[in-house]
Amino acid sequence: MNDLNFFIKAYNYMLNSIDESLNKIDDGVIRDCLELLSNGVKEKRITVNGSGRSLLSVLLFNDSAENWYGTRVSQVNNANLRPLIKEDIFISNSRSGSGRTLKDALFANKKELKTVFITSNEKLINAFDYVILIPKNDERVKDYSLLGTEFEQASAVLCSCLGQAFNEDNKINSYEETRDRIINEMKTNLANLTEQADSINNFNEIINNYLINDKNVYFIGLGTNEIISRVAAIRYGHLSNEEKDLRVIYEGHWKSRKKEDLCILISGSGETSQIITYAEQALETGMNVFGITSFNDSMLGELTRPYGNLIITGREWAESDYNTSITDMKSKFLPLFELNTYLTLDSLLALIAKSNGITEDDMKRTHRDEELE
Repeated sequence: MNDLNFFIKAYNYMLNSIDESLNKIDDGVIRDCLELLSNGVKEKRITVNGSGRSLLSVLLFNDSAENWYGTRVSQVNNANLRPLIKEDIFISNSRSGSGRTLKDALFANKKELKTVFITSNEKLINAFDYVILIPKNDERVKDYSLLGTEFEQASAVLCSCLGQAFNEDNKINSYEETRDRIINEMKTNLANLTEQADSINNFNEIINNYLINDKNVYFIGLGTNEIISRVAAIRYGHLSNEEKDLRVIYEGHWKSRKKEDLCILISGSGETSQIITYAEQALETGMNVFGITSFNDSMLGELTRPYGNLIITGREWAESDYNTSITDMKSKFLPLFELNTYLTLDSLLALIAKSNGITEDDMKRTHRDEELE
């Protein structure tokens, strides 16, 4: 099987898993959660919680809620200025429904917060008033879905849909329409990617080279793309076995960049001034740069074209969010490019792991200690 065929199979597997998982969620629970958010958001604080990629997936709810409605949402680690207050809304996201995320949710429940728990753990159904159960895939193909990323992908789409729909007049219809639009856009993105075999092979080869050298890899995005860059950095940082190791910088440390390090830049518009600055600084340092954008003729596309770029659909306008008024953004915002990038990078990771003989067990050995979750 060639690289493109494996990538397509991995992408389709993940896409079908997301679609099936979301369609199996109880509509009544979704309706109740949307009503809870709608009724409480004007007077109560919303706090979200999770660990690792599950936290980053639930942060897509924050972005949708804040960009669409101007609703402020806090993370647990940013909510320490004041104690949790009765009737506040607390949203947790955890596939296993265990560890610190569960402990925090139980504490919130004890404080009489309205607690929403997104999980695959059926044992939690009666532990909280609002449990959104994303069913486990009993026929999981590890080669396509390393370290259970199906839940993280599905919860990312779910949280984006909740953030879009909770303040609409017909909430459940808005939720379902948003969900279907995202799934259809992911299909469109795959059709686009099948025409980019050279770029997919190029990305694969670049990462393969960095698996066998001692140089560092940076994933960089801003705004919603910062969430996606961190999602990618976590999982790509697990690419390791006895012979190979990808040295990923999770966040920060930009001043420590060196010649021949790799910088992967993510920008839907390809015009965000801060991202262009990163690209220019990387090139001045002598780094290799790879761009991910919706517009090949953007400034980011032009700067990275000699090294490599990937065109991902979903971004409908070429202006940078950072250079656009918030009023204009509200009428446009839906993280289609970001969710497509999330799925694309996970599918590419499956290809890279397969190409290099890196198994799920290998990647588990580089996962952080449970005590730190």
